[in-house]
Amino acid sequence: MHPQGHPLSRQIDLNLLELFDVTFRTRNLTATGARLGLSQPAVSYGLAKLRRMYGDALFVRMRRGVQPTPVAMRLAAPIAAAMQIVRGTTKKVEFVPTEARRTFRIAMSDMGERYFLPRLAQQLTIGAPHVMIETLSPGLTELTDGLVSGDIDLAIGFIPGMGKQMHEQALFSEQFVYLMRDGHPAAQDTLTAARIRKLRHVVASPPGTRHLYAVEKVLTSPQVRSEIALHVKSFLCVGPIIAETDLVALVPGNLASLVANNLNLRVCRPKVKFPAFDVCMYWHRRFHQDSASNWLRNTIVGLFGDKLAR
Repeated sequence: MHPQGHPLSRQIDLNLLELFDVTFRTRNLTATGARLGLSQPAVSYGLAKLRRMYGDALFVRMRRGVQPTPVAMRLAAPIAAAMQIVRGTTKKVEFVPTEARRTFRIAMSDMGERYFLPRLAQQLTIGAPHVMIETLSPGLTELTDGLVSGDIDLAIGFIPGMGKQMHEQALFSEQFVYLMRDGHPAAQDTLTAARIRKLRHVVASPPGTRHLYAVEKVLTSPQVRSEIALHVKSFLCVGPIIAETDLVALVPGNLASLVANNLNLRVCRPKVKFPAFDVCMYWHRRFHQDSASNWLRNTIVGLFGDKLAR
């Protein structure tokens, strides 16, 4: 509260301070009115209020325009500085990627790191050489809290149920496919429910994702009833495991295409319907208009997106 018991907004009218600032700079009431879109009576009325507020004439009419009093001369600098600060709050701060020195923290699984980071890093080298990406794989509660606080800038993956406070944009759709070693007994077979029932599976579930639930629900259904031999947290360990065993794994198709050739693995599409899912970006609504966050999201959409925002 103001020392006299009234809020500051009742002591000082921002419009009047702008009137003072423009009048001081133009030294002409007609020019002041034109610049502020005010009539001559409105300018005169505002100046009268300023004079009462400061107990001084402030501007004295001369043959050509007006001239400030000594009190107005003393007020001019602090009022101009205050108006500059206020005007600055209305200017949108643009993110300039070629000049920015910024670290973005993105939540994604190990599979996401393998798929997104090579192309993203290449793009940053060209267009944002001083921008750094830090990845992390938090649990759902930590992820939500991090997005709310801004400690995490973005999450990418299959993370349904993030809540109404989060924005969500789909990047592309994924399908589960089978990976198995090239000489596996089932490599040439049609993967019907009956054939899948005889296979032993590795199922991966990175922290904060729902892949385990989606796959396990089908594998343990009455129609399939297949055996799950291993639960692992990392998708990237699945390839080496199945390359040296007769275990098989259901993995997203984009990951399968990345690892199959290097490990001499076979990619097979099952006849059993496993749920498709969208790989999405998630961010909190607090940062929806933030220019740096917008740039990061637009960059990722440009590299990987094939869907419109929703």
